[in-house]
Amino acid sequence: MKSWGRITRRGFLEGCAAISAVALTANANGAFGEERTSGLAIRVTPQAICPDRSAIIPVTLYNGTGEGLRGELILKCEGGTVSPARTAIELPPGGWRFVIAEVTMAQESVQAKLICGAAGAKASVVVRRGIDLANIVWKQKFIPATEPIDPHWASPDIDDTSWQDVRIPKMWESNDNAWCRAHITIPEAWKGEPLHVYLRAADDNDITYWNGVEIGHTNGWDTVRDYTVPSDLIRYGDINVLTVMVENPTYGGGMYKSPYLLYTGSPGWMEENRKSQTPVYHRPKPGPVGSPLPLRPIHVKDGVLRYPDGKEVALWGTNYYPMSWWQFVNMEKTGVDMKATIRKDLDNMKEMGVQAIRIHVFDREMSDGDGNLQENIHLDLLQYLVAQCEKRDMYFYFTLIAWWGSPNALPDSFSNVTSKPGMMFVPKAKKAAANFIRQFLNHRNPYNNKPLKADPPVVFLEVMNEPAYFGYDDITWDAYQPQGETKEVLDRDHRIFRELWRDWLQKYRLKDDPAYFPLFRYALMRVYITEMIEAIRSTGARQPIAISYFYSPGDDITQAIADSACDAITVSAYPGGWAQINDGRDLLPEVGPLKFDPILARKARVAYEFDAPATNTSCYLYPALAAHFRSGECQIACQFQYDTIATARWNTDWNAHWLNLLYTPTKAVSYMVAREAFHMLPRGIKYKAGTDHLVLPPMATSFKYNLSLLMTPDEAYHSRSINPDWHPLPLPKHPNRITGVGSSPWVHYDGSGMYILQMTSPNTFQLIVHPDSILVGSCLTSSFDKPVANLESRERRFVWKSPLAAKAECFRVIAGKRVPVKRSGEGWIMSPGEYRIVIPRMSKG
Repeated sequence: MKSWGRITRRGFLEGCAAISAVALTANANGAFGEERTSGLAIRVTPQAICPDRSAIIPVTLYNGTGEGLRGELILKCEGGTVSPARTAIELPPGGWRFVIAEVTMAQESVQAKLICGAAGAKASVVVRRGIDLANIVWKQKFIPATEPIDPHWASPDIDDTSWQDVRIPKMWESNDNAWCRAHITIPEAWKGEPLHVYLRAADDNDITYWNGVEIGHTNGWDTVRDYTVPSDLIRYGDINVLTVMVENPTYGGGMYKSPYLLYTGSPGWMEENRKSQTPVYHRPKPGPVGSPLPLRPIHVKDGVLRYPDGKEVALWGTNYYPMSWWQFVNMEKTGVDMKATIRKDLDNMKEMGVQAIRIHVFDREMSDGDGNLQENIHLDLLQYLVAQCEKRDMYFYFTLIAWWGSPNALPDSFSNVTSKPGMMFVPKAKKAAANFIRQFLNHRNPYNNKPLKADPPVVFLEVMNEPAYFGYDDITWDAYQPQGETKEVLDRDHRIFRELWRDWLQKYRLKDDPAYFPLFRYALMRVYITEMIEAIRSTGARQPIAISYFYSPGDDITQAIADSACDAITVSAYPGGWAQINDGRDLLPEVGPLKFDPILARKARVAYEFDAPATNTSCYLYPALAAHFRSGECQIACQFQYDTIATARWNTDWNAHWLNLLYTPTKAVSYMVAREAFHMLPRGIKYKAGTDHLVLPPMATSFKYNLSLLMTPDEAYHSRSINPDWHPLPLPKHPNRITGVGSSPWVHYDGSGMYILQMTSPNTFQLIVHPDSILVGSCLTSSFDKPVANLESRERRFVWKSPLAAKAECFRVIAGKRVPVKRSGEGWIMSPGEYRIVIPRMSKG
């Protein structure tokens, strides 16, 4: 790593560490990335506020070209002065640097405008008087969500000294209502100017009060709030109480995303500043989706995943873990042949339409403290799985480091002794992670004699699963919510983090101010991403590389990802959460169109995990999730997770997730409908989310009828019996493939298992009938003592309502001989199995 720039006598930052460039130029065969030619970018922090007349405003310069840049940055200020007025710049390819601008508003001004320009690039922000609420220690109290919302908790007369201290931004897991209070003195000098409360996000919903009076409320976990404070409520020159009541009905939430500000002047200032920093980059228009077969490499061009022929990728998949975690342990408990079960599961997944399998590698099961790969049963089964996927033409997507613990973890594994945030900055952990990545990708698979980096199914790589980050509050106290780390590990990583912060400030002669913290964290993240990408590319691996964009990590992390050499970002979706059973809840409003921060426009998008979590019987949500991801231009989407046939009866692994071809037939058909929709809906589709139903032909799904449908002239899918009262799509007259559970205009069947009837030749149909699945428990409370469902094989009448069926012959092939199936009226009596239906009249014609 090379140092660029220096500190001037004025005390502003003229340079910072620059990363070495990573070549990402495409070649004729379809390389792994896109050529970076975006030019010089200038960014000024949009939260440009000052409590009096002076503000310190960081300015970032980023060289997005493939060549070095040299020139001069010019700074001007309308309505005030700025120092410095100019400074020389020198940036390597992919390099960045910071300049700290000191803005002083004129005495008569209520705002100032900072304008920066260099090498043809410009950026500006409007500076207002205000207060950064992240610099205040808040008070917080949780009140059970079952109790009525009581505004007295917002009263300025409440004594909150015994409440817990909290700094924002912060996430929390509690689903109770969080009353968060900040005590703020409003300067007399602000009198006469409108005052506003800006909240970048509150997950899920908020009611905001000023001195005990409600000033606004908003529903939506990632929605900006910008509330005006009535002037008669403000106590100038005295303490005011701002209260934000955060309602978090499902899983993680809170005031998790900066900035949180008070500002003066006209409303909408912060969003206008944000928009002024947003780069203009138009995503490519959607093109034709290519066939996934035969297996072949994919690459990224202009932020879109493509096959070598240039057609777009659209792969629908799942997560699957027979080699790891409790799934491995529980499979061994049943005494099954592990490899035979893997083969059976893959065959069932293939029947269900799975095109890709994603695995976050449980590195703790197969690494030591230095990241050396350990050969054991977990690695062996993983390699076997990859080889079996190749035989079935199924793609593979690796997240190279899971970090998560495991009952099979090796105690000295590098991530076992590193906090989740520490993976990004602890020197020893980064070195071990890079070593593990290199050894893992170079390891030769004994089942096909190919290194994993060159295994044909392996087409996509992600660095780490769901990273976490320390915030500025971790500088002053231990604010991070542990995810299984020991106190010893957290204490060490907090100490390292604080030392890095102090060294960074000292290097650039800056005081300890949270205004600089985003620059510091941006630099840490850029270096980390570069080191991991270099580890991957050093093996010769050519797959696209992704960085997890988990839970809106903040503008500094987002910008670091956007400026990095990664090819893609990954996201997830778990509508409804897993705190309670979600059957009977309309979750369609939670999976409306997906939007990304515009600064990520040059990155491809992938959904690493999603599910209809904590559901036993709901079978309407997967198609809505497919539309959700396609609206955000995602091109690979992997459900979490497929339950092996060995344990699906008891759902012993991740209780909130339950999907299996045989044990969850209605959900399996819903998944299949979603797969077809994911391929047919164009990338970037626009639609409006609603309640009760979603219709995007040829797909339709309904909460009211708990039904997923897909109808084309040749195919029909239905996750339950088709309700005659709902007609969202035209029905095919004589479909060549029917996949369903229950009855429809084409089939009468009262079993609860899935069936597939499809034409295999002009006069022959194949019929597959699965066993009935009988629900006897609940996925959330399941164990080996409490099964969720049982399979039942019994004879049932199957009626194909086609006029072709009257003279058709139905039989099974057993030991090479035809065994006719008994007729009953217009149908056949059959038990679960595979059948052939031959149409004599068609064979003559």
